[in-house]
Amino acid sequence: MGATVQLRLYRGFSAVGEFQYERTHEDFTYSDVNFQLNFGTRGGASANTWLFPLLIRYDLGRKRISPFFDAGSTLRRLGPLDGHGYQLDFNLRLQPVSFHIVAGGNPEIAVTAGAGIRVRLLLFDLLPEIRFLHWTSRYHNPVQNQAILALAVVFPPRRR
Repeated sequence: MGATVQLRLYRGFSAVGEFQYERTHEDFTYSDVNFQLNFGTRGGASANTWLFPLLIRYDLGRKRISPFFDAGSTLRRLGPLDGHGYQLDFNLRLQPVSFHIVAGGNPEIAVTAGAGIRVRLLLFDLLPEIRFLHWTSRYHNPVQNQAILALAVVFPPRRR
């Protein structure tokens, strides 16, 4: 879910700025090797994530169906991680625990590249796209390389 702003530049090039929202969830299991306080913790945490892709797009043609390519970077801002779980104490009893982890202040950055097609319809344009993101940090990222399927609906449709 999000919004897009596109500014046409010169000869098929355009600058694209986007805003995307997603909900991030991570399950975890942690065990203490020394077993001094407990035998382990199991739980899950969720956070709001905001993505801000900043891209240069190149459109190949102006036909009804035309491919495009884009490249740039994506900034990610992770909100606080909130969650619940259980801890197995030294007497083998499950104890409920809750989590509130505040993420670091700096946004993470991903090198971004994508390809898609623009389909001009009567009232709007439809833009399915596959994007590849390579995250430069591993802070609360389940994977360092990520592929995203994005679908945009653009109003008004592009003129010929």
